[in-house]
Amino acid sequence: MISCALELFHTQGVNATSVDQILMRSGTGKGQFSHYFKTKEGLVHATLQFIHEAIKNGQTPTGYDVKSWKDLDKWFKNYIEFQRATHLELSCPVGTIGNDITNDQDLLRQDIRLFLEWARAQLTRFFSDKKAAGELVSTAKPEALADLCMTVMQGGMLLTKIKRDPDIFENSISQTLAYIKSLRK
Repeated sequence: MISCALELFHTQGVNATSVDQILMRSGTGKGQFSHYFKTKEGLVHATLQFIHEAIKNGQTPTGYDVKSWKDLDKWFKNYIEFQRATHLELSCPVGTIGNDITNDQDLLRQDIRLFLEWARAQLTRFFSDKKAAGELVSTAKPEALADLCMTVMQGGMLLTKIKRDPDIFENSISQTLAYIKSLRK
């Protein structure tokens, strides 16, 4: 049920996906849905936890285990490759789900926030390690560099999906990597 929900949430958005569509696609019944999730929000919560665990455990090609400059390049390229594989029709599933969260959905907002904080921490760790190793100038700010990378990735994926053209994302990646390279020793 969760993988079917993820597919539908990712392609249609949470608001455009009904529980009945998920049940039909997954071949499950309302009794199972009610037993495990109780509400649609409960299913969205479980789906976000599933995504986070899959990414954290390396079960997706997102590549958050960045240890080298080459890994950072690959981290960005993974997202371009993902979008090309989906014919530029999808962006980040977490961002897509997050876009549909309303002000009163605190649990889901927390799920998104926790994932984004984890992702930021992975990139911050990389930049902190490089700075400690003397590979970045002393004025480099690891947290700010992580924020830059996350923002370019999320925004680039959204713009690519909307324009159906990866150029703006690829240009942004190129400029981001050039800026980071200017901070390297």
